[in-house]
Amino acid sequence: MKKTGAVIVAAGLSSRMKAFKPSLPFGDSTVANHTITKLKKMNIDPITVVVGHRSDELKKSIFYDDIRYVKNEKYSQTQMFDSVLLGVNDVMNLCDRILIMPMDLPAILEETLKKVLSIDSELVRTTFNGQPGHPIIVSNEFAKSLVNYSGVDGLRGAMENYDSPITNVEVDDEAVYFDIDTPEEYHELIEWNYRRGNGYPVGPQVEVKLKAREVFFDETACSLLINIDLHKSIQQACSSVGISYSKGSKIIKDIERELGFPVVEKWTGGTGGGGSSLTREGIRLVENYSKLMSEMRQEMEKKYKKYFAMGLRV
Repeated sequence: MKKTGAVIVAAGLSSRMKAFKPSLPFGDSTVANHTITKLKKMNIDPITVVVGHRSDELKKSIFYDDIRYVKNEKYSQTQMFDSVLLGVNDVMNLCDRILIMPMDLPAILEETLKKVLSIDSELVRTTFNGQPGHPIIVSNEFAKSLVNYSGVDGLRGAMENYDSPITNVEVDDEAVYFDIDTPEEYHELIEWNYRRGNGYPVGPQVEVKLKAREVFFDETACSLLINIDLHKSIQQACSSVGISYSKGSKIIKDIERELGFPVVEKWTGGTGGGGSSLTREGIRLVENYSKLMSEMRQEMEKKYKKYFAMGLRV
């Protein structure tokens, strides 16, 4: 089989996603690592990732140390085709043909990649139900002609105007054009991929409980106190948290018993008919617990990436 390299385009702003797409959880890893791992299983080498927006973050998040990087310095002003050209120029003299795809198509099946890679043709395009998708594989000869292409429709236009015909490879894999440009599309893809038996994104879940003689404070207790201070009512706070009044009252009693001082103070009478609020100690308890949780989540995310970002199926 001809030596196949790859260009993965990941230079975009991810503006509609409102999150950095390559770092989003996918499978047992991230979009970036999941995609690269599949290509490596196919013995694709070298792999060039075209970076732009948050380039340093992306490079640090990718576990493989033999990935090549090219930066599109004008990523906010140029099109995907410009990034493709940068990647192709970097890799074309190091292999016989080049697989090209955007980073945000993480659900493409390994069987799809194997089928497309098995085709020996100058221009190969993946299709599903007759609609073109990715990956695309092009010969070095075609790659060298790209730098002189000045027509419309970018890579697609260049392929359709080239001397050699395009070999369309029909696959049973809708993921070849199931990209993720918005949060809704990302969640839709996650659910769809799960339904077809490919798992759900894995991530850490941090739970911090405070203990004196007994465990007395957790996220539910913290949320209850926050809502008491917000609504000035234990009854309304319990309703907001989704627990009964009796359970909320027990949580408060348990906190105060274990600490040895009140965290909620009540008043009666007046125009409002009475109410409840947090004591200074109660406010401090909520503030410090919230800060602890925030820092623990950040630290856990770092540790999780250290041990799990590469995935389990390597």
